[in-house]
Amino acid sequence: MSTAFARIAAVSGQRVDPPTLMPADIILELSGEAVRSRLCTFTDAAGHELCLRPDLTTPIARQVASGDLPAARYHASGPVYRLPPRGSNEPVEHLQIGFEWFGVAGSPEEDAEALAVAMEAAQAGGTANASVVFGDVAIYHAVIGALPFSPQWRDRLRRAFSRRKGPRELLAGVARGETGVPPLAASIAAMPVPDAIRVVETMLAEMDVQPVGARGPDEIVERLRAKASDRAPDAATIATLLHYLDLNLPMSGSFAALTGFAKSAGLNIAPALDLFARRLDRVAALKPPFWNDAVFSAEAGRRFEYYDGFVFELARAAAPDRPLASGGRYDGLVGRLSGGGRQASAIGAALRVDRLAEQANA
Repeated sequence: MSTAFARIAAVSGQRVDPPTLMPADIILELSGEAVRSRLCTFTDAAGHELCLRPDLTTPIARQVASGDLPAARYHASGPVYRLPPRGSNEPVEHLQIGFEWFGVAGSPEEDAEALAVAMEAAQAGGTANASVVFGDVAIYHAVIGALPFSPQWRDRLRRAFSRRKGPRELLAGVARGETGVPPLAASIAAMPVPDAIRVVETMLAEMDVQPVGARGPDEIVERLRAKASDRAPDAATIATLLHYLDLNLPMSGSFAALTGFAKSAGLNIAPALDLFARRLDRVAALKPPFWNDAVFSAEAGRRFEYYDGFVFELARAAAPDRPLASGGRYDGLVGRLSGGGRQASAIGAALRVDRLAEQANA
């Protein structure tokens, strides 16, 4: 894999060795409790829940957010740790190589360069027969922003996108008459605010847990009340979003399909589409391997919620759920990790060394 790593290092600035341990609540805050089943966690002597890094992106971004590293280009190599899905024989620990580029302003041209570097590194690592699936989380955000969803529903749909079929499951629940608010949460939300806060405080004390992200009982109650009073989207709005999520077609026809969708739905998402077109033009000029047969999927997205723009995965047709390389843009992550104290555009990619080796030896 030295050739693959050399391709990454040639354009990715300084090599770094990010911390292996990090607070588990950082990952849970970024991607929700659903990701807990994949984390390798333990509690230290002081009662703090820690986890082994599930990727190289988050600890490096955390160093940028804290000011330990300036916003610049970095590359790294090292083990990451994720518990495999039930029934899978995937290893808990695997070696990852990759890059994380931080700057003051991202661009479609940088997206194209990151894709090309990742694809060329995968090819240098021995990949010969694989295909690219790509998407754009920013277009999804633009679509739900242009549709008449309530603020609460937009937030739910943004969070759901990091889960496979997450938005579809939420929308299907509306058809079944589900409010999305558990009975206990609804009863708390219906109480007078002081009573509701006391109930939440009692429950947290009895369970001996700290709220994720240091949210206090008052904020928990406020969120429950907002959720309980939310209105469900109408059938036409749901149908339009499902139409968008159904888009899955060759790269060559993706821009025409997206513009056609926006026109037929009466949605103004032109800024996001303009960036999409610029990115396609630049990728075409770079001519990276595997791109000619790339497929655009409106549902393509990374498994961590912090990705907010261009995303891509390279995998074999026989194993689409075992990507060889994956990457994406996460411009909001440094701001979230720093509590708004620092901002930096960011894009990165990771390659699975074990899967590349399997591909090379096949």
